Amino acid sequence: MPVSQFFQAAIDGGVPMAKYRPMKQILSVIVALGLAGSLTADDSDSGIYRSKDRQGNTVFTDQPGDNAERVELQDTNRTPAVTPRPARKKSAKKDPGSGYVVSFVEPEDNAVVPNGLIPTTFSVTIDPPLLPKHKLEFLLDGESLVVGPAQHHTIDRLTPGGHQITAQVVDADGKPLGEAGSVRVTAYWPGNR
Repeated sequence: MPVSQFFQAAIDGGVPMAKYRPMKQILSVIVALGLAGSLTADDSDSGIYRSKDRQGNTVFTDQPGDNAERVELQDTNRTPAVTPRPARKKSAKKDPGSGYVVSFVEPEDNAVVPNGLIPTTFSVTIDPPLLPKHKLEFLLDGESLVVGPAQHHTIDRLTPGGHQITAQVVDADGKPLGEAGSVRVTAYWPGNR
């Protein structure tokens, strides 16, 4: 059987390949070499080319032309992969709730209270939420105003001038827990600026 008929018969499935095992091996080698050659072939024409069209606009293409010049591209930046560090194990806290963070919602720091004669409300957020055995204490210029579970407090009257309002979480003994929040305010009275 001629080789061309053999290949056609092999494609059609009419050739018992066991009978032509050496030919099957040769065919496998030819196919493998063809694939390898196509992968390693030097495409001297492949690349990016720059030219001008009829209107004088710059055109980039992958097809070489008569007046096109090849553009030399720099290597792509490569960054090595980052290996993440293993997560730290959380240490058990001795006193749950000792990591409170208190933040003021109102007023903002350095706020101006235009009329200190009318009630002024202060409110905070607490993270994590307040445990039942803990309380929130509001202080005006270092003096305790109120201790309780409420996250807001109203001061009936602020004297003129600058004040510091602090809010902190305390335990049953009055010991501060976590990070306190603090704001500075300046109060004015009508007619007494």
